[in-house]
Amino acid sequence: MSERYLILGASGTVGRRVLATMKGLGHAVKGASRRNGGPGDVRFDLLEPSTYAPALADVSTVMLISRPGDEEAHLHAEPFVEAMVRHGVARVVVLSALGAERRVEFSLHNVETLVERSGLGWTHVRPNFFMQMLALPPLSTEIATRSTLSLPLGDAKVAYVDADDVAAVLVRALIDPSLSGQGLDVSGPRALGHDEVAALVSRQVGREIRYVPLDEESAQRLLGLRGLSPAHVERVLRFYALTRQGWCATPDATVSQLLGRPLGTFEAFVVANATAW
Repeated sequence: MSERYLILGASGTVGRRVLATMKGLGHAVKGASRRNGGPGDVRFDLLEPSTYAPALADVSTVMLISRPGDEEAHLHAEPFVEAMVRHGVARVVVLSALGAERRVEFSLHNVETLVERSGLGWTHVRPNFFMQMLALPPLSTEIATRSTLSLPLGDAKVAYVDADDVAAVLVRALIDPSLSGQGLDVSGPRALGHDEVAALVSRQVGREIRYVPLDEESAQRLLGLRGLSPAHVERVLRFYALTRQGWCATPDATVSQLLGRPLGTFEAFVVANATAW
């Protein structure tokens, strides 16, 4: 069977980029998501096993996204991993998260382990925080309406990465079997403190944007006001705590070489997304 690819989360920030690139390169590929997709795409929901078989029909390689941010992601992924084995899938590329291999209590760590133990070929792609999170609500709304950026990050630096670059790594992992058995960390080319992030946005939009470092209590209150459940708030605060410890501060050292080009800069991202603020 010639290679045929399935892209889960095909309507999401990264999945839609991966799907468009794979189609543009001429690969046999279908997207799967809970929303209606384009021609040849399928409806898919990890919580609905009846959607598994149509999605996996004639598929050899899968890009797996298992409910990122959900502490039960591995529980939802397990029956689908078993279905991939039954349907003869050969390889899986997992969209994971930076540091997942170091956090045994992290659900995405368990997703990675499930895939590794399945007997399928695998590659894990572990991105840093996306630049795009700053150009989407709720952060973009705060910047646009209050001219502040409020985060519980103190003076921690983050090597934000462009979602276009994450998608490019996923595409490479999907079509290049030589990357099987590897975990690929994907960070941006430079680590930035958030005073610097605010200054770069300020320069582009022509008004002062002020970084407001929050303590844990203030962050918890703000996240609750934004509609997050208490359990989700606790998960987010744990991510921010790890970031303050420096987990997200290391810039890229290998991915630009893998792609054969420079990675997108935060400065270019700010220019391209100025209308969000």
